[in-house]
Amino acid sequence: MDESFATELEKIPWFNDCGQPLIAPLPFDAEQVSGWPQAMDLCSSQAWEDATLDARNRLTEFLHRHHRDAYQRWNGIAVSAKERVVSRLCETSWRAFADRMGLGKSLLDAASWDVIAAVMEHEYRSCKGRPDFFLQLLQVYRAGHFPCGWQGRWPGGRLLVW
Repeated sequence: MDESFATELEKIPWFNDCGQPLIAPLPFDAEQVSGWPQAMDLCSSQAWEDATLDARNRLTEFLHRHHRDAYQRWNGIAVSAKERVVSRLCETSWRAFADRMGLGKSLLDAASWDVIAAVMEHEYRSCKGRPDFFLQLLQVYRAGHFPCGWQGRWPGGRLLVW
């Protein structure tokens, strides 16, 4: 795993600007939701699950079709991402925030899914033409917000953000 990318992820101001106006330019047409209750409902919704699953499936399909040898590293990269990045972020940042805000496990699950998928996209960065949806979602997290849903049929439509 790329250690500099892992360190970069640890420096993200996770959720610091949720509720503040969306100022930073985002890679998606985005709409701000009304608060944590709506954000938590959306991040657990079937529509968001379908959109993020479709996005991840596009990466695996792309690798399977165009970079089979590289695709063989998938499981090792995923394990490394969980151990090196997600577990650490859960312990140092996300869990305390979720507990303090009364958000529960849904926040941890959503952020974990997004970060693991972003790590996968980053690790396959040398594969020309690979999808980068989750790396784009990281820009939302870097701006201190939480990407929590999708309005419309993905990849059309707009991102919902808190």
